[in-house]
Order: sequence, then C-alpha cells, then structure tokens
Amino acid sequence: MQEKISDTKSNKPEMTNKNYKATNYKVAIEVAKSTNDVFNHIINDVSKFWPEDFEGKTTKLNDEFVFRTGDSHYSKNKVAELIQNKKVVWLVTESIRETDNFDWSGTKMIFELTPKGNKTLLQFTYDGVMLENEYDRLVQICDMVIKERLYKFLMDGK
Repeated sequence: MQEKISDTKSNKPEMTNKNYKATNYKVAIEVAKSTNDVFNHIINDVSKFWPEDFEGKTTKLNDEFVFRTGDSHYSKNKVAELIQNKKVVWLVTESIRETDNFDWSGTKMIFELTPKGNKTLLQFTYDGVMLENEYDRLVQICDMVIKERLYKFLMDGK
C-alpha cells in the first residue's frame, strides 16, 4: 500500500511518495554589503527579488505569506526561524502545483548569513521534497532566484 502525500485541493490523481525525493540543495553568493543590510533586504524586500507574486509579511517570527503564480502554483509559508543578521527560515505550510498536484509542504527555505570582512556570504538552502525527475529544474530555479535576482537586487537595488 502506498502512503498518500496529499490531495487536499484537487480532484486530479493523487501523488504518492514514490514520486517524491527528499533533497537539500545549497547555493551561495558573496556580496559587498554588511550582514545587517543583506538581512534587512531578505526580510523586507521579498517582492523585489522573488519571482512569484508575494503577499503577506516576512519581518518577524511566525509571519505568514503566500507565493502564487497565476492559479496553478500556490504556497503558504511562515517565518519559522529568525536570528538577527544570521538566519531566516521559511517553512512551507501548505502548497499545490495544480498542473501535476505536486505538494512540497514541509519544505524549508533557509537563508544563512556569514560576515566576511566587509562582505557577506549568503547561503540559501532548499531543504524539502521535489519530484524525482525535477532536480535540474530545482537547481535552475534556486540559482535564478539567488545568483541572479537576489544578487542583482542586493548589488543594484533593482
């Protein structure tokens, strides 16, 4: 018997744990900004670097927020850990990708900051589940968000 992962929002066929793979993908950037600056941008400016529609707050522990792409991609999240100038952890509390009924609830997105002289090393970790055949897609998305969008925003303010 296969364990049901989720099917709370759709009448589409449910996915089972055989389609999921636990993964822990890390990507890092170094920026010529203080840890305080980087931390403040991460908690205050999500809509300026995250590629999905954003609503809610991310400035204090237990704040809740939603990412959405059209009607087909939704995740409700909360700030699960917040250590000033060091670490921010977002926990996906509810999610669905309608096109294939994928649910990544329980996944953590972790931002860790380390001072390096007058620079900051920011390490982002996606710690959760993905579909077995989507590792390359996960890498592409995480790299785009962190290495391109967040890096550009931190360096240029755009």
